[in-house]
Amino acid sequence: MPAGGGEASKHGRTGKEQSHPPAIRRRGESRPAPPFPAVASQKRRKQGKQRQPPAAAGSVSSEGPLVEILARLPYRLLCRFQCVSKQWGELCSDLIKSIKTAPQTLSGFFHNNLAGSLCFSNLSGGRPLVDASLPFLRKTYQRFKLQQCSTSLLLCKCWESEDDDDEFDFVVCNPMTEQWTVLPPIEWPDQDDGEPQSFELMYPFLVFDPAVPSRFAVFAPLMESVDVVAVYSWETGQWAPSSGWEDIAHPAVDPECAVLLNGMMHFLHLTVDEPLIAVLDTEGQVCREIAVPDDMLGAIPGYGSVGCSQGLLHAWYMDPHDYELSVWVLKDYYATTEEEWTLKHTVDVPRLFGEKTESDEEEEDCRRQENGAHKYDVFAMHPEHNVIFLTDWKEVNLSYDMDSRQVRPICTTGDFLGGLPFIPCFADLARPLQNSLF
Repeated sequence: MPAGGGEASKHGRTGKEQSHPPAIRRRGESRPAPPFPAVASQKRRKQGKQRQPPAAAGSVSSEGPLVEILARLPYRLLCRFQCVSKQWGELCSDLIKSIKTAPQTLSGFFHNNLAGSLCFSNLSGGRPLVDASLPFLRKTYQRFKLQQCSTSLLLCKCWESEDDDDEFDFVVCNPMTEQWTVLPPIEWPDQDDGEPQSFELMYPFLVFDPAVPSRFAVFAPLMESVDVVAVYSWETGQWAPSSGWEDIAHPAVDPECAVLLNGMMHFLHLTVDEPLIAVLDTEGQVCREIAVPDDMLGAIPGYGSVGCSQGLLHAWYMDPHDYELSVWVLKDYYATTEEEWTLKHTVDVPRLFGEKTESDEEEEDCRRQENGAHKYDVFAMHPEHNVIFLTDWKEVNLSYDMDSRQVRPICTTGDFLGGLPFIPCFADLARPLQNSLF
């Protein structure tokens, strides 16, 4: 899955499910509903109007236009408006509780625009839900690059100076609550003499589960050792070694193809002799190895990945010659015998973009493969619907419903190619991050 703004780095709603992708608002259509529910909405006008006594001076009604307005404000402003007065504090508090407890789903994508700036595009169109300039980081850092989006939290590489590329911090932040923290240096006592051991923090990988918003973890493979991965814990705020991989014939962490499911990370490995999915807990221990679908054996790295939809593990692979996409689902995740993958869907990807792979394009496609470039790519899977998101890396992003086979363009201007999927989370972490809303 492509990075949305980083350096070539590699990362449920309850109720009746739908079999079509989220609607894309077009010009002339009504503005979509706010990303969180309003509480105490205005009474319907159809009801008989009844004359009410004048409100006491300074009081704020829990119903009416004011609530409708406040319900459309960013979360951080609601938190600040609690300080206006006691009445406003109570009103905003109710809204904030409603926001925190409301189920969230895929809201949009972080991506770079044509000018190279980080942007955020809502899945339903309209004004961006997130300010992708991350102004709360700009108070401390001159510039940043988005490295990874782990459902709701961002991992950014930040520089305090415009000129010094060698001095930077890795920062984990929640763009909805504006909380953020700096990852500390990797160090722990040497097992032999107890002296402090330091390691270079180069390729951290963030793990966050919206279902358990009180914690997150960060994996960091070490350049100095292939048998140890450093794991950052939200509880201690420190790094700790996770070892025991001496007999494992593959690197446990592969940030390019990963998904969180059942509280554990699943990393796809296609570069080993027998492709597999390594399953790690949040302490960095390899708990399980899952065999990939038979048709993925011999798959070329970069053309396959894993995802999670409707609580089930999915895998997909796109043939680099004719760009036929195959999607499998592992329905019996806890099977004690060998995993049985079910082929869920196949589709000719060029046809989704209104193209055909002509014979005179085969040579160009071969050159693309040699250069590591992809003509098409699946960059996301919807967590609740049988919908995937694809790009042609030229002009078009689209969504494809595997049930109805309906194609819906998301962008046709080239301004939004690929992206990192984002699920908003408004809950405060149990261990406060370095900076809060105020």
